[in-house]
Amino acid sequence: MQSTAVISTFAWDKLGVWTEMLNHGLASDNDLYITQNSKELFLRQPDVGPEKNCFIANVENTPAGILRVTHEAEIHRAVANLFVSPQYRRSGIGRHLLQTAMDHASQLNTEILHIQVAVNNDAGRFLLEQAGFAAVRRYWKLTKKNEDVYENIPQPGYQLRFFNIDQDEEALTELQNQSFNGSWGFSPNTVNQIRSKVRLTEWERDGILILENSTNQMVGYNWTHRPKKIDSAQGYIGMTGVRPELRGLGLGRYIVQAGINYLNALKIPNVTLEVDASNLSARELYLSLGFELLEETVWYELNLTH
Repeated sequence: MQSTAVISTFAWDKLGVWTEMLNHGLASDNDLYITQNSKELFLRQPDVGPEKNCFIANVENTPAGILRVTHEAEIHRAVANLFVSPQYRRSGIGRHLLQTAMDHASQLNTEILHIQVAVNNDAGRFLLEQAGFAAVRRYWKLTKKNEDVYENIPQPGYQLRFFNIDQDEEALTELQNQSFNGSWGFSPNTVNQIRSKVRLTEWERDGILILENSTNQMVGYNWTHRPKKIDSAQGYIGMTGVRPELRGLGLGRYIVQAGINYLNALKIPNVTLEVDASNLSARELYLSLGFELLEETVWYELNLTH
C-alpha cells in the first residue's frame, strides 16, 4: 500500500525525532545507541548543514523516514544515508526519499551520488537499480573476539603515544589526507572537520593512537572508537593510516595491533571495522589478525552528469 509522505527539511526542534528515528535504524546494534546531545554535536559539525541537507518524511504528521545528504565538493560527489521505519517500508516512502536525495544532489551541482546498502538488502538494491544506480564497490564489515594481547614492540626509531587535543589536529589532518590520497571514495578533510570529529562526546577521546618517528613527526595513526556505555561490548577501528613512503615496513600491522591492545585494556570483548574489499593489502592484514567477515555491503553510484 502506498503512503503519501510530506518531505520537510530538518529543523532543530525536530532533533529528538531525528535521534529516535536513527536509533530505530541501529536497533540491531544496541552498542551504537546515540544520545540526543551527541547527535546535535554531530549535526553541528562543519559542512553537515542539517537545515539544508537533512530531511524528514512524515505520513499524517507521523515520522516515517529520514535522509541525510553529505556533499563532498572536492571529489564532486554526494553520499546519501536514508532510513525508513519498518511499518512504512514497501509503501513508497523509500522511493520518495531516494528521489529527494537525487534531486538534492543535482541541485548541489555534484557529479555522482553514492549510497551504501547491505548486500542482502534485496529491496533496497532493487530500488536503487530501478532508479538507475549501478553497483561499483563492495565493502566488508569484519569482526574478531578481542582475546589476544599482542607483544607489540615498536621498531627502532618509532614511538607510540595518544592524540593530544588542541595540539595534533593539523598534523592528523595532513597525515590522514596523505594516507588516503587517491583511495576510492575518500574526500580530503579540513582541519576544522578533524577538530570537530575528535570532540564528539559519544566516543572515548584517547582512542586515537599516534605513531611518531625519531624527530617526532607523525607517521601513522589508528583511530579507535568505543561508545561511552559502561557495558559496551563493541569496540571499533575507524581509520588506520601510514605515510605512503613508509608502507611495507610493518608499521600498519604494528599500529593496528596497538589499537586492538588499547581496546583490550578497556575490557572490550569484540572489535569491528570496515574495509574496502578491493584493498587487498588491508583486507589480508585484518584477516591475518583473526578478523572474520560479518557483513558485506555494496556501494551504488548514480552518474548525475548524464
